[in-house]
Amino acid sequence: MGSVFYKTLFILFFFTNSLLFSENIDSLKQVIKTTPNDTLRIQLLKLVGEEEAIFRIGYWDTIRVACEIGVSKNDPATIRFYQKYLSLAINNIGYVADEQGNIALALDSYRRSAKLCREINDQIGLGKALNNIGSVYEDVGDVASAMDYYHQSLKVREKINDQKGVAVCYNNIGLVYFKQKDFPKALRYYQSGLRILLKLDNKQLSAISYSNIGLIYSQQNNIPLAYHYFEKARSLQTEIGDKFNLLQTNIKIGLIYESEKKYDLALKTYQDNLEMAQSLDFKKGIAVSLSNIANVYFLTGKLKPAIEKGELSLKLFQELGFPEFISSASNLLSRIYERTGNYKGAYQMRVLRQKMNDSINNLESKKASIQKELQYAYEKKVVADSIRIEADKKITDVRFQQEKTQRYALYGGVLILFCVAVFIFNRLQVTKRQNTIIENQKLQVEMQKEEIVHQKELVDEKQKEIIDSINYAKRIQQAVLTGEDVWNKVSKEHFILFKPKDIVSGDFYWAYNTPNSRSVFALADCTGHGVPGGFMSMLGNSFLNEIVVENKIFKADQILNKLRSKIINALEQKGVTQQKDGMDIALCVWNKLDNTLEFSGANNPLWVVRENEIFEYKPDKMPIGLYLETEVPFSSTFIELKKGDVVFLSTDGYADQFGGPKGKKLKYKPLMEMLIRNASLPLAMQKELLEKAFAEWKSKHDQVDDVSIIGIKI
Repeated sequence: MGSVFYKTLFILFFFTNSLLFSENIDSLKQVIKTTPNDTLRIQLLKLVGEEEAIFRIGYWDTIRVACEIGVSKNDPATIRFYQKYLSLAINNIGYVADEQGNIALALDSYRRSAKLCREINDQIGLGKALNNIGSVYEDVGDVASAMDYYHQSLKVREKINDQKGVAVCYNNIGLVYFKQKDFPKALRYYQSGLRILLKLDNKQLSAISYSNIGLIYSQQNNIPLAYHYFEKARSLQTEIGDKFNLLQTNIKIGLIYESEKKYDLALKTYQDNLEMAQSLDFKKGIAVSLSNIANVYFLTGKLKPAIEKGELSLKLFQELGFPEFISSASNLLSRIYERTGNYKGAYQMRVLRQKMNDSINNLESKKASIQKELQYAYEKKVVADSIRIEADKKITDVRFQQEKTQRYALYGGVLILFCVAVFIFNRLQVTKRQNTIIENQKLQVEMQKEEIVHQKELVDEKQKEIIDSINYAKRIQQAVLTGEDVWNKVSKEHFILFKPKDIVSGDFYWAYNTPNSRSVFALADCTGHGVPGGFMSMLGNSFLNEIVVENKIFKADQILNKLRSKIINALEQKGVTQQKDGMDIALCVWNKLDNTLEFSGANNPLWVVRENEIFEYKPDKMPIGLYLETEVPFSSTFIELKKGDVVFLSTDGYADQFGGPKGKKLKYKPLMEMLIRNASLPLAMQKELLEKAFAEWKSKHDQVDDVSIIGIKI
């Protein structure tokens, strides 16, 4: 457990700092790049080369002198440059204060930077300052304020189309949700940021986003997806030579190998990390890698090399002086010593670990106390400044208001006299015009009434024409649907319950009896209902005739595969973004010679009721139409029938109907229970009972879909 603790701490620590550092340094370099003064540019480049000088509080003197030079030149462009440079420098001072735990100074610096950016309309600098304020609030645990400032920064960056800045905001918001263990929201923001970074071809930050997403999946114990995203991160970091972040990604992948007990792969990963950290002369990375290797040796029972690597790791951590890492390393060594029987060494390591834990707790308590005290002092100062400014403003407002009132009193008197004169004259003119307008309005109202009556007659006439056309379409659809004579040849005992929602139906039924004692029958539910569904049903009916009757295809799965191809070609469906019209269908081929039934379904099941028991045969979970980029063939199920079995096909309209005392869906279970309950009755009576039950359930509710059920007795 100790090993996992410091690995996680290592990853989060370096991720946060590397991202914030790049935000500040990149900004300073951009300002230097755009300065209009060549001599000044050279001076600033020298400053950037001295990294410690950039982040010293004494840097204020350089800023002050630079601003005085800009003002003395009285050059607006130069003055604006110095103001921009000043806002950036203040922002960097906030960064240093934040790193030192000086919350009050950090917030004061970031807010002053944001204020100056607003004054000079530097939207890029404003976005970064707001983002940094959010980071401070996140560090002290004020999640609400952190999210507020992150979203303010996001809004600014979206406004100026700063795509990289937008992606950084998405990742910061995602990190807040990750720390709160709200993984779905964290994942959504990480993925949004990743999409932008991939478009920008920013491989370094894209790799960090991949790694963040992988960390979410590892927390959810979804190892395959976690490994997939970590590998994507590692591939990009290897490509661009980002060894620093590659170290962190390798640790995450090593942890996955450990969880799956692939110790040889974990060891190889940690050894690669050790070599990389040594090439960078990165002592903390070397120490972490040694401890990782020691842990793998311990887990695999290789205690001698585990002790060797563990002691080297502890020695390095003690030189660096990080209590958290010393605690984890001593915990690992105590377990190794205990395994080898070195109980004295194990005890010494436990004492060292407890000492480090006490130190960590004391440091955290002290740091929290100092932060709260500084924050309180800052907020107190802000309140005092606000009260003073508000008081000065009120005094100024009162004086200004007195002068303004006196002027308005004089102007108002003159204006009132003028208005009264104008009003009297105007009323005389208005009265004359109103009489004329009233007469004209009466005439217009009469003409509008006549026009409304005429328009209503036209609407009624058009509506009648439309209804007549749809009724005629219904007669055509009924003529196309398979007739009763064909169904009687399928089985003397059968019923078809067919209740369209509108005049024409999106459901259709179809049957055909072959010369070799086979009966092919189907029930389909097309996309939509009414006229659109009616067109689709006509198309499906026509294609079934072509496939079965003309092409003599009598295999159920082959029929559905052919039907899908024809629907896709007819509707010109060419990709995942195109329209998804199609149909759900249940299709059966009944071989009466050996009394077997071949069933193939697209989303619609088949039910067989036998001796007061119902058997459900599942369909393929895909429609007749475009579903996936790669088509998956439909499958068939073969059923041995017995005399007296009743085969049922149904669309979803009956089960999806709203009704009952609570206005809820009927659902499939009550329908199946009804079929079992009525199984011994004649099929004609079963149909009546189904219609009666449907009407009682629906009651005053509208019918929501076409309703179709077919029952066939064997």
